[in-house]
Amino acid sequence: MLSLSGANQARPFGLLAFGFFNALTMAVISWNIPSEQGIAQGLYRFIGLCLHFSLISLLLAALISLLSLAYKPARKILAISFFAIAQLVVITNLQIYSLYHFHINGMVLNLLFSGALLENIAFSWQMWMSVILIFAFTIGIQFLFVWLMNKKLWLTQISTKKWVASFSIVEILFVLVNGFADGFKWETIISQNAYIPWLPPISMRSELRKWGFKIDSKKQGQISIKSSAINYPLKPMNCPIEHPLNLVFLVVDSLRSDMVNPETMPFTYSLKKQALDYENHFSGSNSTRYGMFSLYYGLNGTYWRPMLNSERGSILIDTTIEKKFQHFIYGSTRLTFPEFDRTIFSKLRSHLNKGTLTTSAENDAEITDRLINDLQQADRERPFFGFLFYDSTHAFSLPENYPQIFTPRLDQVNYLSLDKHTDPLPFLNLYKTTVYYVDHQIQNVIDHLKEQKLLDKTLVVITSDHGQEFNETGGNYWGHNGNFSQWQTKVPLIMLWPNKSPHKFEQLSSHEDIIPTLMHNLFQCSNPIGDYSTGIDLMTPENQWPDRSLLLVNWNDQALLYKQHLYLINSLGKINTVDLNYQPQENKNIPYQELEQKLNESSRFINP
Repeated sequence: MLSLSGANQARPFGLLAFGFFNALTMAVISWNIPSEQGIAQGLYRFIGLCLHFSLISLLLAALISLLSLAYKPARKILAISFFAIAQLVVITNLQIYSLYHFHINGMVLNLLFSGALLENIAFSWQMWMSVILIFAFTIGIQFLFVWLMNKKLWLTQISTKKWVASFSIVEILFVLVNGFADGFKWETIISQNAYIPWLPPISMRSELRKWGFKIDSKKQGQISIKSSAINYPLKPMNCPIEHPLNLVFLVVDSLRSDMVNPETMPFTYSLKKQALDYENHFSGSNSTRYGMFSLYYGLNGTYWRPMLNSERGSILIDTTIEKKFQHFIYGSTRLTFPEFDRTIFSKLRSHLNKGTLTTSAENDAEITDRLINDLQQADRERPFFGFLFYDSTHAFSLPENYPQIFTPRLDQVNYLSLDKHTDPLPFLNLYKTTVYYVDHQIQNVIDHLKEQKLLDKTLVVITSDHGQEFNETGGNYWGHNGNFSQWQTKVPLIMLWPNKSPHKFEQLSSHEDIIPTLMHNLFQCSNPIGDYSTGIDLMTPENQWPDRSLLLVNWNDQALLYKQHLYLINSLGKINTVDLNYQPQENKNIPYQELEQKLNESSRFINP
């Protein structure tokens, strides 16, 4: 029979007591996750944290016991190592939640294990020092607990059976409370579960009905689709144009709409006078993956996973291939994470290029030069598709000794020092300076098109994947991926379209609209838009635009944007209403008709 505490259950090394001390420590660390709570909610959350981390510690203890069966003296060093790693994960999760308001999830793990985290986030020396100090703290805590194990404390004398029995009884009570809370919609309890890291949803609705309780079968939930076979487009595309315009996308990572002004982007701002300018434009997400997906598919982000599973590319790219376009595709960082090589550009994997230099600022200049060189050598008898994905604004990267245009300005970002009381101005000024720098790269591309007499034959689209927040909402949100406020989702859309009269559009538009606009007007496709997109044609006169809503999607949550309000749908299905600055709005009726429409849209291209 497996003993979790050694051959002698009372001693020598009290593994379960050691794990319990670590569980309490992890619970206290996670207690600092920001939340709104009263006394009752706080008490419930702390008990839940202790029980949740006790379960994790129990599982770790079992693993350590199994690994040390052959050599029991290794048990102590394994315990120190495993629990130190566990505490580091919990501390990291606290910081991630403080910045982005979600726990470590698949996205974060993908970023970490793929190497994209270090590639996309600039780690300053202050951040590295903070990491080293935190690591030393966790190791020190483990040796403190080892020292306590050598003291004859009553906790270290409890046998394995008593530990497991006591924990099991309390854990069962916790599960029952959660099950009843879900069944009877005790929001004060359900709301606190979101602050307990990696706590799986607990539902006992069917059991409660069997026991005779009256349970409402209707439950609000997120809009989702199964990874079934994709039927996209619904019918083959019919796009008869023989000599389309060239097409160039200049996509600036993390560029929010209000940055296109005479101060931060003087050149790009000057283009508005000769362009189609969409002033009230939103990405389909607050993250790169789903924002770019909505841009190149004309669909909401719920389709990301089935498209990835089937490796179905964008119909825009399909059409450029069919029309024998030349393809010049560059990312400042690699275009394989997110998996654009398996989605948007799945038919053009050999054409994907990344910057070869050290920093994002250097790579942004390099990919600009490489595209210009491509255009100089391009076959003038064939159209071309160009794509540049700039990253300086995302990585807060500047060339060495770049001028101090906006002051005061940070030189490096220490994410671990950010909180709701941090003065945002120096950080914002760093961001604005990177925007100013990228504006010059855009100018280089446009100037070259003019010099080569290509601008009157080329449709240029300038936009972004998502926005960037500097705690404008006051909720300690920094960056993106944290909320669906206008700061993180509202982006510019400027289209330099030859032979189209300049116009400023004030109506609500979305990334979902770009593909139908291009397919219908650039490639003259005769298919109804509903065959391939959930967006609208942006060339339609504004007075004919529908009164519409948008579905915004990220890894964990969704939001319905409707009439200047956001209806937030979390992973548990609860809906809260806020304005575009994320201020709570009371007594707002949930537009279920709009939600139903989005549900229908999210199943249109899925085979039954």
